Amino acid sequence: MFEGVAAAAADKAKSSDTSTAASGRGDDAWVRIQKHTFTNWVNVQLKQVDSSVDQVEEDFKSGVKLIEMLEVISGKSFGRYQKSPKSKHHEIENLVNAFAFMKEEGINLVNIQGEDLNDGNLKLVLGLLWTIIYHYQIRPKFSNLPAAPAGKKTGFKDLLLEWVQAKVPERNVTNFNKDWQDGRTLCALVNSIGGTPYLVPGVDDMDPSNKVANARTGIEAARTGLGVPALVAAEDLTDPAVDDLSVITYVSYFKGAKRVSNAAPASAPAAAPEPTPAPAAAAAAPAPARAPAPVLSSDGSYIPPWERPADWREYSGPDLGGRCKICVYYSSTTSSQIIRKNTQALMNLLERLNVHKRPDFKPWVPIDFDMTKEKRDLIFEKAGTKKTPMLFIDDEYIGDYDRVVELNETGELDDILKY
Repeated sequence: MFEGVAAAAADKAKSSDTSTAASGRGDDAWVRIQKHTFTNWVNVQLKQVDSSVDQVEEDFKSGVKLIEMLEVISGKSFGRYQKSPKSKHHEIENLVNAFAFMKEEGINLVNIQGEDLNDGNLKLVLGLLWTIIYHYQIRPKFSNLPAAPAGKKTGFKDLLLEWVQAKVPERNVTNFNKDWQDGRTLCALVNSIGGTPYLVPGVDDMDPSNKVANARTGIEAARTGLGVPALVAAEDLTDPAVDDLSVITYVSYFKGAKRVSNAAPASAPAAAPEPTPAPAAAAAAPAPARAPAPVLSSDGSYIPPWERPADWREYSGPDLGGRCKICVYYSSTTSSQIIRKNTQALMNLLERLNVHKRPDFKPWVPIDFDMTKEKRDLIFEKAGTKKTPMLFIDDEYIGDYDRVVELNETGELDDILKY
């Protein structure tokens, strides 16, 4: 199904002698940029399981990191594998099984085998990663997107380009390389999605010769204002050798992105840590907390949560700051189709119940954005799981999407919401 895409990536690797000669920085400048971008993408996924890679061609040799990543982005358990391979035989066994897993996921790879990864062939590793990115990151953003070879109007590149053109028609964007290299197109896209007040004020007044500074401003505004992970460095985006696939991978995150609550314009102080996606499925979610009995005043009338003191009852476990509040923690950067689907479905369910209109409803909180690791660990500890999205009511974990749906179907959710 993905032969065209994989072949395009392979062709890119084979054409390195002519694709970057103009850059004056070596024939493999595009490889350096693509490796940096794809490594960042891999780490966005692996962060969910407290793992990471540094040199993908080395770190994928044993198959362990590849399998960890596949589990995160597929939302499926791989099953048994050699987590600490002691020999080359065990490493190749992991890789063979990983390729079999990808085939079951509908990814048909060409011109690459497990042995290629074990040999540390960087360009083939990048080709593999592009095919995975296409399957899990890009293709789900377009309905009925075919796996078309480059150049056909039905391809992903044209569809994404048309989407960008609709968002920033004033920029006259026709490609995913030179039209992005002064940083202004990126800043315009950030503003188009983020709305007013603009996250990047004064885009029209930006000096195109200050391309690295412009790009850095746009990347930071996208990270802090839209929750888009900083996959590309400003120096890479503005490099004449930047390849289409790196830019496409980054830009694809903007489709579906929304402005983060209270995001400040780029000119205002806005410190935030590097975005780290929420871990995917871990341990099974515990049973939901029992809803406390309704609080009554001396005359027997009901006192709503938003009118109660924060210490109105005894609490157990860490204080997450959600007392007398309804809070949903979610991942804004996950590439797992299942997690994204469940997050949207939970949002729809709560809106049908008009939960979002309640004074005690706290706007959705991205667990992978502007949140310290200590706070995130406290949330996981209290929930007993790392599976997002997760619903908390009055600082007690209620459940993940599946559990909330079950509670709604039995009528228990309504009682819990009347705490």
